[in-house]
Amino acid sequence: MTRTGLLLAGLLLAGPAAADPAGDLLAAVDEVSNRGDDAHLVLDVETTDARGNPAERTLELWQKGTDKRLVKFTAPARLAGVGMLVPDGDTIYLYLPSYGRVRRVIGEAQGDSFVGTDFAMEDLARISWADDYVPELVEDHHLRLTPKDPTDSSSARVDLHVRESDKLPARVEHYDAEGNLLRRIAFDDVREVDGRPLAHAIVVDDISRSRTTRATVQSAAFNRGLEDDLFTVNALSR
Repeated sequence: MTRTGLLLAGLLLAGPAAADPAGDLLAAVDEVSNRGDDAHLVLDVETTDARGNPAERTLELWQKGTDKRLVKFTAPARLAGVGMLVPDGDTIYLYLPSYGRVRRVIGEAQGDSFVGTDFAMEDLARISWADDYVPELVEDHHLRLTPKDPTDSSSARVDLHVRESDKLPARVEHYDAEGNLLRRIAFDDVREVDGRPLAHAIVVDDISRSRTTRATVQSAAFNRGLEDDLFTVNALSR
C-alpha cells in the first residue's frame, strides 16, 4: 500500500474526532470575553460590609491579547497606585505603594481579596479559563470547572453559567472541597462596545463574610494600540 493509502486507512480506522461540548463552550466563553487586540476599562467600585457601610473606589484595567493585564486603583487617594499585574497569562504580581515593593502572589493566596473589595485577586487576574480548568457540562450553558492544578487555586470547583445569546459569563460560583459556596459573581447590563458585548454591571457576593461589592463600568475602549511596556513590573510600581 502506498504512503497515501496508509494515511487514509489510518484516518478511517481512527474515526471522527470525539465531540467535546464542554470544551467547545468554554473556548467560546474565552473567545468572546477576549475579543479584540486590547482593552481599557474604568470601573466604579462600591463595597458594602456586613453592617451596611459602603466604601467607594475607582479601578482601572488594561489588557493586551490573552496574556497581559494590569489593574490599578486611582481613587481614593489613599489607595491610588495599588495595583496588580499579569504579564504572561499566569504570574500575578501585587504592588502596595505603602510597602514600596512588588511581590509575587502564588497558590491559594490568589484567592485573597483585592485590597478591601470582594474581588479575589484571581478574579481580576483571570484572562481565560481553558488553560487552568477541566470543564464538565452539567446542563446546557452550565459548566463545572475543576482546577488542573489544585495548589494554584483557592476553589475546589467553579460553576460557570453562560449566557446563551452571546456566550459571556452570566454567573460564576466558587466552592470549597466540601461543596460550600464561597463567592458568587454575577454579570449583567450587557452592552455592545466597539463591536463586542461587555457586561457593565458586576456584583460579587462574599458568602463567608456577608459582604457585597458592586462594580459598574464607567468607560470602556478597545483596540487602542496599548504598548507592551505598560505590562511590566516597572510600570506596575510607577
